[in-house]
Formats: sequence, C-alpha cells, structure tokens
Amino acid sequence: MPLSLYRVTDFLARARELDAADMLAPFRERFVIPDEHLVYLDGNSLGRLPRSTRERLHLAIEEWGGDLIRGWDRWITLSREVGDVLAGGVLEAEPGEVVLSDSTSVNLYKLAVAACAARPDRHVIVTDDDNFPSDRYIFQGLAEERGLDLRVVKTDIDLGISVEAVREALDEDVALVSLSHVAYRSGAVADMAAVTAAAHEVGALVLWDLSHSAGAVRVPLRSAGVDLAVGCTYKHLNAGPGAPAFLYVRADLQPELRQPIWGWFGQRDQFDMGAEYDPVASIDRFQVGTPPVLGAYAALEGARITAEAGIGAIAEKGRRSGRTRSR
Repeated sequence: MPLSLYRVTDFLARARELDAADMLAPFRERFVIPDEHLVYLDGNSLGRLPRSTRERLHLAIEEWGGDLIRGWDRWITLSREVGDVLAGGVLEAEPGEVVLSDSTSVNLYKLAVAACAARPDRHVIVTDDDNFPSDRYIFQGLAEERGLDLRVVKTDIDLGISVEAVREALDEDVALVSLSHVAYRSGAVADMAAVTAAAHEVGALVLWDLSHSAGAVRVPLRSAGVDLAVGCTYKHLNAGPGAPAFLYVRADLQPELRQPIWGWFGQRDQFDMGAEYDPVASIDRFQVGTPPVLGAYAALEGARITAEAGIGAIAEKGRRSGRTRSR
C-alpha cells in the first residue's frame, strides 16, 4: 500500500476516534443534512440550516398571516432579544451591549464614524492589509470623505496580525484601530486583549470585526476592554443567506457615541413621532430602521443553538482540529 494511503487510513481512524468522543456530536441531528456523504467545509461562508430555524420561520409566516400588524407587539423587540442571546451565550458581553442591526458593512461604517467623531483632534485610522476587503474599502471611503489618513499595517498571511506591528503604527494622532479578530483566509486569531490595550495606551478606540470568530472561538470583549465590534450571523451562527448583522458597544460608551445614520429605531420615545432627533441613551441608538423580522428569527435560533452547545466547547473542538491558530 502506498505511503499516502497509509496516511489517509491513519487520518480516517483518528477522525473516527474524535467523532466517537465528541460531546457536540448530537448537535449534528439538529441541522438539515440532506446528503449524508457531503463533507461541508464552507461553514465560514454560510452555515447549515438548523431544523429549529426552518420550523420558526414557518411559524413566523403564520404570525404574519394571522396577526398582521399586531405581530409587531412581539417583533419590535427582536433585535434586542437576539443581541442579549449573543451577549450572554456567544460573546463575552453584557445584556444591553449587543443589538441586531443592518449588515456588517453598514454597522462597521456607523461605528467607525462614531469613533472618529469621538476623537475629533485625531486624523488616523489603522487597519491591516489582510483585513476583509469590505472593511478596507469602507475605511478608504471614510478617510477620503473626512480627510483622514488610513495607515495600513502589513500582516503575515499565515500567522496573522502581530501586536508588535500594531504598536509600530500607533501614535497620538490615531483615532481608531480596526482589525478582524479571526483572519478570513488563514484562520489566525489575533490577540484581542493585547492589541486593544496597545491602542488604549495612545488614547485610540478599537473596533473589531467578529465575522469569522463569532460562534467559532471565544470572543473576550469585556475582559479585553474592547470598545466596539461588529459581526455577521450567517456564517458560524447559521442564520442563513442575507441574515442581519450585529454590533457591540461597551455600555459606558453608549451615551457618548453618536452614529451617523439617524433613524427612527434609534429615537427616544419612538412613537411620539417627534420632529427632532433625540437618540435613546442605550444600545438602541445604533439601530436605524425596521428590523428584518424573518432574518431576526433565524439569527435568534442560530444564536440559541450556539449558546446551548457552548462557545467554550466549540472553540476547544476547533482548537483540537488545528483549524485556528493564535499569535
């Protein structure tokens, strides 16, 4: 037997051993898997459909048909409900610090503008050359629009962003540092606490993109002192194609920051229909318009099943498989 076949046999045997000892294995039955022979490795682009999501969306359609506008008695709080599940079960955050809203790119823009406005005497945004393209494009546009400088750190494509490289890019003119927690190509995990601390040493705010980490690895927002974060729900959180994103704002920063898109769902006393914009002091000030109810229900089910499995167990399984690396 050729050596390569011996290796395949060894790998297969090892995989079967891991499957037999996997405490998360029963969760496989909780997903729609029409082809048992398909090995699906694209969960970092689109997670599988949970069976509970299929059932919940059917129920939501019945709610729409039967309740009509009365359905908003339940739907209007969905964004906060999903946010609190994410905060407590997926991210290391507190209730009231996460809300479902818009897309990842729109949320990134909102929070980046708010952060730069909170540091009006500073003129630099720091990111890296391996950050997700949309993030880099948004910062390029923001820099051009506001007359800011975009400082791009070089990153090792395999090892990910280093704390030392970030430190070298920092000075008293930096308003915002924004990076991805998990690199979208290599899976390298950034040192969130060390990078955040380095940025805070020079007085900058930090905005993390959690799109490839939420639901896959531990995200220590509170213990790392993170200011701001955004992320999507359709990847590791299994909320489906086009599902809405979420954003995180540390509680003490919420009254201070003012995002650029002043929408009805961020307004204090929303149903007074006031003539002037007066943002609520909570995380809701970072909402804009009507929440996407069907997508929100899907995000809620995806967040719940992830929280039930436990992000610690999920992260440990990923670590054992060698599919993420830290630097």
